Amino acid sequence: MGDFHVRKIADEHDRRRMYQHALNDIEAFEFMLKEKMFEDGDPWIGAEQELCIVDKHYDPTTSALDLLDKIDDEHYTNELALFNMEINLDPLPLHGTCFSQMESSLINLMQKGYNVAKKHNEHILMTGILPTLNYHHLHADYMTPIERYETLSQALSAIRGSKFEVYMQGVDDLIMSLGSVLFEACNTSFQLHLQIKPDEFVDQHNWSQMIAGPVLSACVNSPLLFGNELWAETRIALFKQSLDTRSSQKFLRMKLPRVYFGRGWLKDSPAELWKNDVMRFPLVVTSDDLSDSKEALRKGEIPDLRGIRLHNGTTYTWNRMCYGFSKKKPHLRIECRYLPAGPTAIDEIANFAFWIGLMKSEPEGGVEFWKNQSFKSAKNNFLRAARYGLNTVFDWYGKNVPAKQLILEQLLPMARQGLEKSGVLPADIEKYLSVIEKRVAAETTGSDWTIRNFRSLSKHYGEAIAEKELVNQSLKYQKANTPLHAWEDVAIKEYSLAEKNPTVEQLMSTDIYSVRESDSVELVKSILNWNKIHHLPVEDLDGDLVGLITDGTVERLEKEGAKLCCFAKDIMLTDLVTVQPQDSMEKIKSVFEKFKLSGLPVTYDKKLVGMLTLTDLAKVDPGTRVGYSE
Repeated sequence: MGDFHVRKIADEHDRRRMYQHALNDIEAFEFMLKEKMFEDGDPWIGAEQELCIVDKHYDPTTSALDLLDKIDDEHYTNELALFNMEINLDPLPLHGTCFSQMESSLINLMQKGYNVAKKHNEHILMTGILPTLNYHHLHADYMTPIERYETLSQALSAIRGSKFEVYMQGVDDLIMSLGSVLFEACNTSFQLHLQIKPDEFVDQHNWSQMIAGPVLSACVNSPLLFGNELWAETRIALFKQSLDTRSSQKFLRMKLPRVYFGRGWLKDSPAELWKNDVMRFPLVVTSDDLSDSKEALRKGEIPDLRGIRLHNGTTYTWNRMCYGFSKKKPHLRIECRYLPAGPTAIDEIANFAFWIGLMKSEPEGGVEFWKNQSFKSAKNNFLRAARYGLNTVFDWYGKNVPAKQLILEQLLPMARQGLEKSGVLPADIEKYLSVIEKRVAAETTGSDWTIRNFRSLSKHYGEAIAEKELVNQSLKYQKANTPLHAWEDVAIKEYSLAEKNPTVEQLMSTDIYSVRESDSVELVKSILNWNKIHHLPVEDLDGDLVGLITDGTVERLEKEGAKLCCFAKDIMLTDLVTVQPQDSMEKIKSVFEKFKLSGLPVTYDKKLVGMLTLTDLAKVDPGTRVGYSE
């Protein structure tokens, strides 16, 4: 959508106008395919690099537009959130040292970003999901203030009719809702492009679907979201749910999400993909500068097909068809959208070479392999790879094959042959495919390394500090361009938490017990005693914090001879002092001292997200008196 001036659809007349443009574009597209008006020469490759921006404490910033102004390079552009940017790499012909050239170009462009960010005491990072992201970073203030993003968010929200909801199950569970599409901004990817000859497009697209699961399994790098261990590649489920306009309250029949793998193999034409978009998904936005594609063809001009491309930009398949508009001769591409950013430039280019090599290889059973293979098996392989990474067992041509065995014994030799056939030089082939080979042989993807070190660091320092240390270590290896298989685990060392300038969210407890207003005081007393805690929050039916009960209050009632037969609402404190997750240590120390408290509820948007006690504060400042008062 980035290339279009878009707006909301005003009324039904406006909607019919947009549909007519889309239909005309598809008709023109089919005519162009029939008349062989597309580029069919040697293929080119390209890539898009999405990035995260963090401050000196490794938390997300809102400085993207300022950095872009200072970087002043046309390869850089904005993204949905103010803590993201994107680099568009120059396309290259697929031969020779194209991958080494792509890596050098990426490193040089990243260095421009590093240099500017450093002057602002900031960093740029390539990672699938930034470990230090938190829910409050998805507030509307973090959306890039460009009209098309707000327009898209409002239009998709209107179709859904309610907040977007995320429900994911992994080692941990995550349930959240949001009134905009900013969940999508948590995802950062490395998107790959390969030019395809029109006559080969159907078979090539089907092959891209077939290999998606195995390729993803070797490249997963996004296991954490808001401190929760979810999927090996959490982006896959998160992206789907972040833009899902379906609602169980509106429809009983099956409907496709706007982010999806596909419904079946292509049969006859690339146009089937765009026809599916028009048939399956309501129009979201339109534009005032759409042209008549059929009229352009009558004039002997190449149409830009902006109507259908605009609609296609509001639906998201993991292997997307792209129309490369040119006034001389357009081309078709397949865009691989499922790979995460990071962890280093050499790892990303290795992933790129692996994918391209497989795309240019000869599938088992020939190019029309798909006529004898189940599409649902390919889809299931993809989803299992997203969940389990290299621990996946694939259904590969009817046999169950572990990911490691499939990649090392079958797919890497195929990728090598595909690259050799394309004229890529042996040095490039060996450099990048050996990175994949060593990573898979070591059974350590970016997700494996992240989870292993997150657990170790969390045990010693807590989750919030662990998340920051993961970013710190990733940046170090990224700037050195050290391939993942050579990364060492993070050493556990003693240091003062105070030196890390911690915020509330780094010190608070998040595993909290709570009660409702109507719960009995006897239950309150039991929970306090069983867990040896001093504070018990009270929430209403909407999940808002409405009170706090201390063990001191319960003890006083008992000493006074009162029967514990009343309810939580009768004894809870309602004049509450609370703090926010991002509050500084200096602020919370002053709050504790001013109000003579021993515990503080931590809230965000009226919701309880944690508890902070003097014991937690003593971890930072050993001089803190761990006493107790109400």
